Amino acid sequence: MISFTFKPKKFASVVAYLAERRSGITKKELCKLVFFADKEHLLRYGRPITGDRYHALEQGPVPTQGLDALNEKGDPDNVAEVLRYGKLDGWTFCRNDRPPDLKVLSKSDLKVLAEVFDRIGHLPAWRLEELSHMEPAWEQAARNGPMDFELFFEGRDEAAAMKAILLEEHARVA
Repeated sequence: MISFTFKPKKFASVVAYLAERRSGITKKELCKLVFFADKEHLLRYGRPITGDRYHALEQGPVPTQGLDALNEKGDPDNVAEVLRYGKLDGWTFCRNDRPPDLKVLSKSDLKVLAEVFDRIGHLPAWRLEELSHMEPAWEQAARNGPMDFELFFEGRDEAAAMKAILLEEHARVA
């Protein structure tokens, strides 16, 4: 199975990047936008931006360690990274004045984030949820269970070569 290492500094910077561009962004909107950005980056470049593992909750995919950090739970270092940029007030992420640390994000990370935000960053949470429910990786996962990164490639024929490379690399490591 394809897996990656969670990068808490990148996750926190992505949250700050999105919150800077959309005032009043909610936890659900953040989780969905991070998912779509991670997926798109994986398909193009062979790795997600944040490295987080996704679970298929009822309301759609969620980045597990990232969601814990947003909720101020889990690894204290992960929580501290998110708190550098703001915190949740109910469902809304209230950012402080600190800008995202763009140095931890690659040029390809920033390109994909901008493209995803420009394409769907204006959508309300319910619409992002609907879009995420059309994802094969979410549809085929057990509710509340992990999502298979291999299924992120379903329906995207142009990413078949990248999928083959990743599967080969992970087979050698396993």
